[in-house]
Amino acid sequence: MPFNMPFELGLAVAHAKNARGAHQWFVFETKRNRIKKSLSDVDGTDPHIHGGKPRRVLVELSNALVHKRGTPTIDLLFKIYADLQKRANLLKSDYGGGSLFAARPFKDLVIAATDLAERNDQ
Repeated sequence: MPFNMPFELGLAVAHAKNARGAHQWFVFETKRNRIKKSLSDVDGTDPHIHGGKPRRVLVELSNALVHKRGTPTIDLLFKIYADLQKRANLLKSDYGGGSLFAARPFKDLVIAATDLAERNDQ
């Protein structure tokens, strides 16, 4: 876990305490038990372990957000992910192989993701 992640989680937890129930937070981790080394203060919180696999990330996100209305199936989420991955590769090529996290490529990636989600919203 990069060192900025514990800081960001701390901000989310502090916000949840100050928001009096209007904010939820979840912990997602690639490896089981690794969180105990870097974030011992969240003992008692069940992290969502995904193993770094895209489909498992989607499963764990769905588990965390299970109470939300209109939750798409894992298969639909994975289809959107696969389609977005193709568009991301095209965008990366269009922008000369640079990072998709620069301002313009990221905006285009968000637009592509929104478009795919809206097309698959049923």
